Amino acid sequence: MRSLVVGISLVLSFGAGSCKPNAGSSCEKGEARCIDGKHELACEAGKFIETPCSGPRGCSTSEQGTSCDFSGDKPGDPCSADDEGAATCNSKDTMLACHGALYGIVPCRGSKGCALAEGRAACDTSIAQLNDACRDEGLKACASDGLQVLICKDHAMSTFYPCRGANGCSTNAGKLSCDTSIAKLGDPCDKKMEGQAFSCTPDGASILQCKGGAFTLDETCKSGQKCLVDGSSTHCAKPEKK
Repeated sequence: MRSLVVGISLVLSFGAGSCKPNAGSSCEKGEARCIDGKHELACEAGKFIETPCSGPRGCSTSEQGTSCDFSGDKPGDPCSADDEGAATCNSKDTMLACHGALYGIVPCRGSKGCALAEGRAACDTSIAQLNDACRDEGLKACASDGLQVLICKDHAMSTFYPCRGANGCSTNAGKLSCDTSIAKLGDPCDKKMEGQAFSCTPDGASILQCKGGAFTLDETCKSGQKCLVDGSSTHCAKPEKK
């Protein structure tokens, strides 16, 4: 798998009399050869395919192997399915990543944007928008409006659960926080919060609990009482007179 701006792949020597490989020729996983300065033969499922190396370093061969700079490739350009997840930053806030044998753009909407760290593309996906392309299944992010948590499903960001409390959804030092102190009956919730998350309904008439992946009724407040959140405690009580 290539995760560097310049992908390094194995080069196998061909003995005298061997035919020059081309697209469709047999190969071993990780094997690659330069066609010219801007194109590479990359191995995919035991057969060579042609892929572009449109970055400024192009395609070159050294003792370390074949080097393909795909930083200049475009969305929709082919990549080897064997290189699934290979990625590079193509701008300060977008990442070019190989998925399903094609390159695609992954937005990096978080404050850190996209940056190279130890030769790997680091994309800040802590903030996202609905239907954004994503690389890691199950990845969670705050929606850009701060009103809900999104989750990566089938390589697209989808609605997960709302953050109806005053603090909405926020991230700090890579940690996501969703204010679920307010919820509606039937709102989805993270199963990891099961039995731990209690919320007030918007009208303050009831306490809800995260159960089975959704907020269910836990307690209906008595007449004259309201659901109140006091620190980590959610309970029914008479509201203080102002």
